[in-house]
Amino acid sequence: MAGGGWSSLPADLLTDISGRLSSDADYLHIHQVCTHWRASTSRPAACRPWVVTGRGRSGLEPIGEYSLRLPRGGARKLEVAAAPAGLPYCCGASRGWLALVDDAQSPTRLVLWEPLSSTEISLPCLSPLTRIFISDDPLASSDWIAIAAQIKGEIGQKTLFWRPGDATWTMLYEPGTCQIDSLVFNEGKAYYIDTMRNIIICDFNTGSDPSPRCTRIFHACTVVNKLCRCHRLHPARGVHLVVCKGELLLVVLYLGSHPWPAEVYKPVWTPNQRLELHERVRDLGDHSLFVGRGDAFALSAKEFPAIKRNCIYSADIPWNKAYWISVFNLDSDVVEEIPYPDNILGPYAWFCPRKPFLKQS
Repeated sequence: MAGGGWSSLPADLLTDISGRLSSDADYLHIHQVCTHWRASTSRPAACRPWVVTGRGRSGLEPIGEYSLRLPRGGARKLEVAAAPAGLPYCCGASRGWLALVDDAQSPTRLVLWEPLSSTEISLPCLSPLTRIFISDDPLASSDWIAIAAQIKGEIGQKTLFWRPGDATWTMLYEPGTCQIDSLVFNEGKAYYIDTMRNIIICDFNTGSDPSPRCTRIFHACTVVNKLCRCHRLHPARGVHLVVCKGELLLVVLYLGSHPWPAEVYKPVWTPNQRLELHERVRDLGDHSLFVGRGDAFALSAKEFPAIKRNCIYSADIPWNKAYWISVFNLDSDVVEEIPYPDNILGPYAWFCPRKPFLKQS
């Protein structure tokens, strides 16, 4: 080591040391040191997704001052590249990007920021603004869509959309819903659920007509609550749509001591705008589902060995004003709780960095 310093450590020693690290953050940092250290350690894509946490903001406001944390190793904060100057508030975590604004109440600047490459994309700013979602990674596709939510009335939200090259945002669903809980994209359609469990389906496959067709599926909660046939009703505490292996799935999380804390179904939309749930999915193969406030997605345990297969990772439910991550194993119906020791108050969401995990040099 005397000749080349730390950069000349033997590859086998670096491999042994990296294999003993207990924190995803430490593993990421060892991979960032230099080219030799990166070549001597496995790709950090094996790490699990991050969590974006907020402080003191909820409801219709942006999620507030943000930090990136990892759901193991004591939920430690992950230090990444500095965010763009003057953008301290986060109003969305989607497809490995953060949507940042300069002011929580009356923003004048809106930027999509990819933390690992420090890439910035400026969008026309809306004011007020509550949340931003994107359909794809802008670094991997030029055909992506952004959807924004704005306040409508006292408790409602309306949505708008924007495509690269557009000068302004276009109205998507003006009638409005309650606060949006989560949103997913699949086969040219956007599906989102509000806090009253209404589902909005926005079809962008309209050919020459630039206006998407929007369908509202009312009161999905009524259908979901009928799934429980116990002697004591266990209402759903969370309902999410997520795409796994190209297929749209509906995830139900239950309150109380339900025999199955989480269930997965294939949704069916009837011609009279109703939701039906017939086929229950018990095996996701090597995949697991990640649901929370905002983005929801599926990951393969083969690509991300640090996660467990056939599980549902939930990061959106507060208990006694403390937040934790719940891991529901669909094989055994066992629930593992990963608490946050510092009692972060405020909403947070899963955040999956794009692949490749790091920009190689």
